[in-house]
Order: sequence, then C-alpha cells, then structure tokens
Amino acid sequence: MCQLLLSRGASLDVRTNGNDPEAEARSYGHPATADFLGAVRAAGGWWGFVDAQAAPQRHALLVLRRALPALRARRAAAPWNAPHLYYVLFVDVPEVVFTAVFAYWSA
Repeated sequence: MCQLLLSRGASLDVRTNGNDPEAEARSYGHPATADFLGAVRAAGGWWGFVDAQAAPQRHALLVLRRALPALRARRAAAPWNAPHLYYVLFVDVPEVVFTAVFAYWSA
C-alpha cells in the first residue's frame, strides 16, 4: 500500500501526532514498512528510490549492448538466433537514443 501511495505522490513529510510516516510505522510494529520508508527518504523520494532499484539492470543491459559486436564477431551471439525485438533494441537503435531511453527507464 505504501508503494502505491508514494507512486501517486504521497508525502513522507506529513506528520501525525508529531511523527513522520516512518516513525508511525515503527510505533505500530511494522519495521519492514518503516525500513522501506526510510530507504525511500534516503533516496530523495519515490522516483529516486525507483531509479536506484533499476540502476543495476540498466547497467547490465548497457554492458551487454556494448559487448554484442565482439560477441557476434566470435559467433557467440548471432542476431539471427535472437527474437526480432532484441535485434532491434541492441543493433538498430543508435547509442545516443538507447542511452537516453534508459535514462528515463524505471522498474
């Protein structure tokens, strides 16, 4: 429920009885929720948290894309064996477009 509320713009700065949402979660015995809210706050908000969660996957795809020409040269990755979508994503899209799209991608 917290993820839904935060993704829809709920604020981490709202106070109830002087407590922020993280403190309220702890006071009601929900440490996992409190830890989650603390991680969102530490990331600078919902979108910072989402971006940090997606960063490893984006990095892995960028590494794979950059390695693909060498893999194809060694016949370790043949584009004709890959589905058309992967071929379009990794071969046909210019690097600047690929990187710009990934800059906006989130999990």
